[in-house]
Amino acid sequence: MTITLCDLEGNVITNIVNDAILNPDIIKIKNRLLDGTYHIQTIGNRIDTIKVDCYVDKINKDKIDSMYVIDEPIKLLQENKYYIGLIDDKPDWETVSKQLYLASFKLVISQSGVV
Repeated sequence: MTITLCDLEGNVITNIVNDAILNPDIIKIKNRLLDGTYHIQTIGNRIDTIKVDCYVDKINKDKIDSMYVIDEPIKLLQENKYYIGLIDDKPDWETVSKQLYLASFKLVISQSGVV
């Protein structure tokens, strides 16, 4: 199974993706009432996020950092599906070798579909 990250023009950032795990994110408030029962309230709508771990070279490291700073959408292709979204928090970087970096970040999905 190949997972690819690219920009919206189709320029490949990397196809060396360790993980891309879809995870719904929702805010829930839990309260215990006077009679001992519980009340759970959901705030807002569900947000789908994808936790991404991938390897990139120096040029694409700078591109991912730039995409985060200017809120440029990034596209993830996985099997026969695509997801478009924004990088939620500053990516975590680990230097693997002189020209190879491991990136970890959360992608907040704004659009998805079938290729």
